[in-house]
Amino acid sequence: MSGVEVRIRNMEFSDYRSLIGLWEGFSGNTLTGADSQVGFGEFLERNRSYCFVAELDRAAVGSVMAGYDSRRGYIYHLAVDGSLQGRGIGRMLMEAAEDALRNDGVEKAHLFIYTDNPAIEFYERTGWHRRTDIVVMSKVLIGDEFTGTRRDD
Repeated sequence: MSGVEVRIRNMEFSDYRSLIGLWEGFSGNTLTGADSQVGFGEFLERNRSYCFVAELDRAAVGSVMAGYDSRRGYIYHLAVDGSLQGRGIGRMLMEAAEDALRNDGVEKAHLFIYTDNPAIEFYERTGWHRRTDIVVMSKVLIGDEFTGTRRDD
């Protein structure tokens, strides 16, 4: 990576504050109540082996969270600091999450992304493909009704 020494490691609960800062500044990402400190901790407790941080000089500069529901894997919050994008960090993070899921026998993983998110091209370059044979439907079970504004549900 041309002189940049990035380390990929499993995500820890103590990463929360720096990751929230990264996610808030990442174009194409939406945060909801599921991203509260409590929600983060609960997700991490269930899925720690699938969640990774990219670290540079002891600072979190990238993340990916993945989960497994006993049938399929799901990818969340792939983000890389804007000043470091294009250096392979996102690819390293995705490979770590995909390998962890694969090692546990997960056959297929999904991710949900807004149709205008520029990261779509990244995902396509890394082997993900758009589905045209399904429709995603959502229903808010707790909280406000969906109003058509962007929400990560």
